[in-house]
Amino acid sequence: MSPHLDDRLVANILSYVTEIKASSSCQTWKEHLYDALKLEPQVCFMRRILEEKSVSFCYNAVRPLGEDFEESVGYNFSFFAGGIYRLAWTRTYDAWSSQGEQHYGSWKIHLGHVYCETLEPTEEAGESEMRYAPAGYKFALPIHDILSAKGGYFQAKDGSKAAAWELPARTGKVESESIFTEGMWEPVVVDRTQVRLSGPRADARFVEIDGEVHEVSNDIVENWPEPDWPRLMRCRLRFGING
Repeated sequence: MSPHLDDRLVANILSYVTEIKASSSCQTWKEHLYDALKLEPQVCFMRRILEEKSVSFCYNAVRPLGEDFEESVGYNFSFFAGGIYRLAWTRTYDAWSSQGEQHYGSWKIHLGHVYCETLEPTEEAGESEMRYAPAGYKFALPIHDILSAKGGYFQAKDGSKAAAWELPARTGKVESESIFTEGMWEPVVVDRTQVRLSGPRADARFVEIDGEVHEVSNDIVENWPEPDWPRLMRCRLRFGING
């Protein structure tokens, strides 16, 4: 487990490893510190911030959900020298269904990751802009991925598992609830007899599809407007997806 170091201790260590005479006295220890504290990617990231005033990172992925049905996501980050970041993300399933939001937040570096937290925005979203995420969303991006994009796009392998930071960035939820697995979709089998016997939840919501009433999945209720529920539930029923 990596140690948690406060800013003062980190500053003291950095003053050692950057002092030529001191660091050269024990090269092995210097290399150990660089590796344990992930200093090399952090130095590279901060150098770019200081030189360019901002660092951009665009992450894109396409993940198949079933036959002729896939998810496409895009995240466009901008990290600024003052410790502020902005993000605009979109998530689409087909030509008629999409989600999107923007972030205004703070960032800091710790052990090879950029830790982000949304703040209350300093302005209202315009009529043609996506809404702002509420304050308190927390997630961390690997610096290696940001640097490897070189200010351009990081294209994830088609069908790959969602990055650990994607769900927290979109919903603020800490525990991963991603329904995607490596490669193609793997549906979950549910004992529908047990579902009927147990009865609906007290806060259950329902939609009518092709003359039958179906309970709406929690993630759809939480993340989509009510007019979209029938269409999304129809897709889930079509492909045997359990939410």
